[in-house]
Amino acid sequence: MAVAAFAAGEAAGGRFSQTLAVAERTEAGLNRLSSDQIAVIDALVRRDLAAQAHPASGDDAPPSRFSQRLTVDERRAAGLALLTDAELAKLDALAARNAATIAARKLLSPPVFISPGARLNPDGTKTAPEVHGTFSLSYGWSKGGYSEKTGAMNLRFEDPAHNFTLEVGYSESHGNMPFPYRTVAPDLPPFVP
Repeated sequence: MAVAAFAAGEAAGGRFSQTLAVAERTEAGLNRLSSDQIAVIDALVRRDLAAQAHPASGDDAPPSRFSQRLTVDERRAAGLALLTDAELAKLDALAARNAATIAARKLLSPPVFISPGARLNPDGTKTAPEVHGTFSLSYGWSKGGYSEKTGAMNLRFEDPAHNFTLEVGYSESHGNMPFPYRTVAPDLPPFVP
């Protein structure tokens, strides 16, 4: 369960322990815990923040301190039994400060407005028609007066909403060869198909 909580916390981003100064980590006793135990604390703080943002309905109010809201197994996995009462109180205060800081950042961040006509697409698939394509143009020439012009175009129209795709390609080449035609091997018999 602690590993699942750790994975969920990491996926959501941000680590509580990295927001603390060295002195705060020492006062909270985190310097005596293993990296695994600190990772579990980070995940539990992250989960606790999410639970505070979406409180469960009911008459029972959750305990006010972070450490008191944890189960026995969570406290054991986080190594909280290794901390003194003063260190545990400091950890609770730092977790409360972290929650207040995150709430303040969210409240102070500028609002994001979405135009009423814009449709939200949660799965990221394209719904609007799109046109893609390539165009090419090339020139060639040589000393004997030979020249060539080539152009090509390829367009692709995609309409994902109607499951329709149309692709059109066109190419054209023009050239001139001012010198007379010469055979490479005049002694060979003519080719007969």
